[in-house]
Amino acid sequence: MFDLIHKHKKLVQIVLGLMVLPFAFWGIDSYQRGASMSQDLAEVAGQKITQQEFAQAQRDQQERMRSLLGRNFDAALFDTPQQRAELLDALIQQRLLTLKAVKSNLVVTDEHLRELINGLPVFQENGRFSKARYDALLRAQGMSDVVFEARLRQDTGLQQLTGAVADSSLVAKAQVARMLAIQGQQREVSEVVLSYEQFAGEVKLAPDAVKTYYDSHLTEFQLPEQVRAEYAVLSADVLAELETVSEAELHSWYDSNVRAKFEERAAAKKKAEDVLAQLRAAPDKFAALAKQYSQDPGSKDKGGDLGFFARGAMVKPFEEAIFKLKQGQMSGIVETDFGFHIIKLTGIKPAKDGEPEQRQASHILITAPAAAKDFSAMHADIEKDLKKQRVGKKFAEAAETFTNLAYEQPDSLQPIADKFKLKIQQSGWLTRRADAAAGVLNNQKLLDALFSPDSLKSKHNTEVVDGGRDTLLVARVLAYKPAAVRPLDEVKAEITKRLIEQESMALANKQGAAKYAELQLGVDAGLTWSTTKVISRDGKPAVHPDALKAIFRADTSKLPAYLGVELRDRGYGLYRISRTIDAPPADAAREKSLQEQLARQAAQQDYAAYLASLRAAAKIEINRANLEKKGY
Repeated sequence: MFDLIHKHKKLVQIVLGLMVLPFAFWGIDSYQRGASMSQDLAEVAGQKITQQEFAQAQRDQQERMRSLLGRNFDAALFDTPQQRAELLDALIQQRLLTLKAVKSNLVVTDEHLRELINGLPVFQENGRFSKARYDALLRAQGMSDVVFEARLRQDTGLQQLTGAVADSSLVAKAQVARMLAIQGQQREVSEVVLSYEQFAGEVKLAPDAVKTYYDSHLTEFQLPEQVRAEYAVLSADVLAELETVSEAELHSWYDSNVRAKFEERAAAKKKAEDVLAQLRAAPDKFAALAKQYSQDPGSKDKGGDLGFFARGAMVKPFEEAIFKLKQGQMSGIVETDFGFHIIKLTGIKPAKDGEPEQRQASHILITAPAAAKDFSAMHADIEKDLKKQRVGKKFAEAAETFTNLAYEQPDSLQPIADKFKLKIQQSGWLTRRADAAAGVLNNQKLLDALFSPDSLKSKHNTEVVDGGRDTLLVARVLAYKPAAVRPLDEVKAEITKRLIEQESMALANKQGAAKYAELQLGVDAGLTWSTTKVISRDGKPAVHPDALKAIFRADTSKLPAYLGVELRDRGYGLYRISRTIDAPPADAAREKSLQEQLARQAAQQDYAAYLASLRAAAKIEINRANLEKKGY
């Protein structure tokens, strides 16, 4: 279980992230103590949503997105006024649903809760719930089992409520048939595209056109203020590198946590060999011995019978063994991550009508922990993990020292670098807005600190900023560039190109519209149409998106039908629809898929309407002033 947390960190965050719910019924009082009404963000039917609760939800959201996006994560995108309003709205919705679930007496029993937890793969070892694994994963998230189980219980209650709403949404077969007919219809089309580029030679810009455009669009050429900074990063990984772990400690950990697995696995193999010896002495007792010895709860009571299955259904060693056996033949010991199997082939269904060959087998399983690596193979991982365990206890103390040094010696980062053996790094030019290209400095709070008047004027160290995942940042300004407008000479070519494109587009649209008017009057218009092609609603073969919409909106009661369409970034398109092709009969699978899709859409609409009704019935007050504040 040594690398359990590392391997499953993202999965654990996702499992726990599903339950970022209001603490209304299991501890909200602790959040409200000492907080005045004026500090709350909202009140929903008498239940407060505090600044602390909002801040925690925001941190949880950012951590989940940081895990998913990695270096592309942009913290600024998750701290905008719109994002803050949306997050508060989500908390209000959760609070409304929670209150409704309680009022509706939706209860999750202890037995149901145990089944849910036991069934989560992240908490299992060898397909079974592991209490040690459960405790370790919760401990890694800083969460007790009481809090986790309360959250899961509440989340499950909400799922019962929302599921009842979603399950009530029905879609008529006639509606599905109509949608299939619309989606599957095709249209036979010819086209002529007047590209704006072919009119570029006709454009004559006025002598002052570029200067006029520049003067009236100065904001387009505004360069934001920029700073270049030096910075230092303190992280748990950095502190871990300063730790030393002796070989004796590494061996002790291995002996305590891994060596026992070898012994347990060896004992399991010995037991399997004993059972195999009994089977060889009495092959006709396979079913009886399976009931007596097998540790597979799914097949034990059936004499080990696994039914029929094709290739790909079983783990590879098991599959390879079963497909080598002949009818009625029994294997030797087959080793998998689940333990040790003895397998008997009891039936064969040959491949037929496109269906693959299937085999029926019975087996006896003696479970064992997964095979462990030897000490040399695990040496680096054990050392890394033991270092991290030590650092976990020291990081808070180091963070305090780091923060104090940054504040007490504000004119230099060198004391911090010397204390923690850090490298002082330098950035490129940074703007006020967080940008993924800034790397570790992609932190809006740090950028706000760098652009503060004190940092720009005195070039003092910024406040220490939390970079997430046990990481602290501090920086100081090295150089500053005020906001400025790019000079005309620098952007002249860019403006000229833009104006020529605009004028060329206007000429293409003008000529295209004239040709379209002629076509509507029944005049030939002198056009050379392309070869006809059959267009589907998915745009295949390729057709401009603006044209695609127009083609399928066109009235085809009289053919040929003509269209004239302005095409963004392309020019002007003329289209002749010569035939409509009805959709072929849909197969059952496609019909079922669309019905499920429409049902989901209907469920979403019903759910939105249900939430709206809950909002309308509840008294909701929002403190806009507090919502706009940052930094809590």
